[in-house]
Amino acid sequence: MKKEDIQGIIKEVVGDILAEQKEREHESSVKGQLDSIMAAVSRQKTDPEREERGLKAGRFMRAVCAGKGDTEKAAKFAKNQWGDGEVVKALEASDAAAGGVLIPQGWSADLIELLRERSVVRSMNPTVVPMPNGTMQFPKLTGGATAGYVGESYNLPLTAPTFGQINLTWKKLACLIPISNDLLRFASVSADTIVRDDAIAAMAIREDQAFLRSDGSQFAPKGLLYWCPTANKFNANGTVNLANVTADLAHAILHLRNANCRMIRPGWIFAPRTEMWLMQVRDTNGNFAFRDEMLRGTLWGFPYASTTEIPINLTSTYSEVYLVDFADVLLGEANSLMVSASDTAAYYDGSAVQASFSLDQTVMRLIAHHDLGMRHDESITVIEQVNWIP
Repeated sequence: MKKEDIQGIIKEVVGDILAEQKEREHESSVKGQLDSIMAAVSRQKTDPEREERGLKAGRFMRAVCAGKGDTEKAAKFAKNQWGDGEVVKALEASDAAAGGVLIPQGWSADLIELLRERSVVRSMNPTVVPMPNGTMQFPKLTGGATAGYVGESYNLPLTAPTFGQINLTWKKLACLIPISNDLLRFASVSADTIVRDDAIAAMAIREDQAFLRSDGSQFAPKGLLYWCPTANKFNANGTVNLANVTADLAHAILHLRNANCRMIRPGWIFAPRTEMWLMQVRDTNGNFAFRDEMLRGTLWGFPYASTTEIPINLTSTYSEVYLVDFADVLLGEANSLMVSASDTAAYYDGSAVQASFSLDQTVMRLIAHHDLGMRHDESITVIEQVNWIP
């Protein structure tokens, strides 16, 4: 056999060996990558830090509903049905006074963070103040000292600042949420999500109604409309065009600046109808006047939010626009959310009384305590009789 033939055979054998080794290394590498991916997925499913916000609170509330308000039954249900030791521990440590339990502080805070995204007033970042005793008092400077020029040997003018006080006292917000018992019988993350979202939606709607337009009577907090001084309220120009609307917006900002408002966290709140008019109005060249900026979430450089809780049928078709420095809005929070449940309770659905037992439902009740106040009333201005209709 020739030398060249021997070298060819050796190369072929070595090539086969190297190819086989390379294939094994590739398979090993792919397997390692797959194992790594599966491990990451597994960690993501089990890692509580990666769990969607508020689901622990939703699961806790669902367990309370399944136990019909009895924490022992709720803990047993959570252990037997879900094997959720964290919920069991939370239930065993909860306060069952008055037939309800307190959602654990950490989970309650998680739920409140989601509520901040749903409630427009909370989303504008007011100053949140803990009220562990249910009340809180703040000193308030209502008038400052003054200075003046005097001649030689004249008596100096005597002036002094004046003070007032802001009192926050908890107001009780309660909401009832009927839940199908079939939903409670099955262990499902989607069920936790439904319970959580229902609770947040019910609270956000009623909170915004009170925080925006409540007159402070009938046990509700005093809203921004009634905190706003009369001098800071004005009617929009009756002739609706870009020039007049621009002037109205400028006038609102000027009200705050003339009152020496600090303008730390100013923001707008208005109805969706108003938002759509502002986004579609064009200048004389056909360019959108505000849309590009509003798509970034601001109007005249200030963040804005829209909500249907600002009416559009005031005196037939009028609405309102609010401009507020939310650094001066004080939102007092008294305690964690309280939750209780019953499968025999009756509830009013807006038109008739329903019996939860015959409907195979459990009625969940949430109770929160809070209040709203203003550090400086002049940090609010309201444009009234707004008729900006797209």
